[in-house]
Amino acid sequence: MNPRFSLIVPTLNRLDDMRRLFVSIQQSTLQDLEVIVIDQNDGPLLDALCEEFKTAFPLRHEKIKPAGVAHARNYGFQFATGEILNFPDDDCELTPDLLQQVSDRFAAKPDLDMLFGRAVDRETLTRSVTRFSEQAQPVTAGNVFSTTVEFTMFLKRQAWLDVGGLDEKLGVGTYFGAEEGSDFVLRALYMKKQLHYDPALLFYHAQKVGRYDAKEFARAFSYGRGFGRLTVKHLLKLRQLSALIRFLNFQARACAAVLIFAAQFKFSKSRYYLQTILGRIVGVFRSLPEFL
Repeated sequence: MNPRFSLIVPTLNRLDDMRRLFVSIQQSTLQDLEVIVIDQNDGPLLDALCEEFKTAFPLRHEKIKPAGVAHARNYGFQFATGEILNFPDDDCELTPDLLQQVSDRFAAKPDLDMLFGRAVDRETLTRSVTRFSEQAQPVTAGNVFSTTVEFTMFLKRQAWLDVGGLDEKLGVGTYFGAEEGSDFVLRALYMKKQLHYDPALLFYHAQKVGRYDAKEFARAFSYGRGFGRLTVKHLLKLRQLSALIRFLNFQARACAAVLIFAAQFKFSKSRYYLQTILGRIVGVFRSLPEFL
């Protein structure tokens, strides 16, 4: 009999974080699950850890060459047998009753294709990763960026097949370092899939933005390139004028942030938003030849 959940975990260079994730899975009140680890490390970094936790829950450990998180998640799907898919980040944790709540939501709403939760920082219990909405609501093209993140997504396996997996040219590990999740969600919405967001469904994930150092500037630029490619793909290939409107809106907001923080003498924060703006522009121009 197939499990209720398949948890597909792409990972690179994280041992202690993976242990914490495994412990959180072990402590889940629902254990009708399987875990598929897509290991992009060179060498045996996770071998002993995976062997240890194979006695706690069904666990499959597959190794691939580093090729990006979208590729790893797509690759992991071939091993999944569960009814509902989830793709935890290797540095997140599940809250104990999360899977049971998600299972109950899908059982209560048979027409639901995808369900999204939110992430909070374990230490502060404040929202992390993105500015999650506090209100439960249907996911729409207008609220994608306040209701969805890849690792908080639960979906039926048929929905994954219908939408067609993640765009492997987007996301961490690629030149266009983000937006593989929003691309997937938007394509699902174009297909009239039923998506819902519920902030009561909680993951723990440390809030890692806020240092505004060289590493953060590079990440902002890379993520911006992903947003640029997302815009060009949806505007030119998928014929969605809303992609251009969203791009202009987000750029205007980022420009305002640059000016406001500069006026407050918060120059590092101002530079962070400037890197985002520039990355988006670069992403647009680097993507145009692919879609023209």
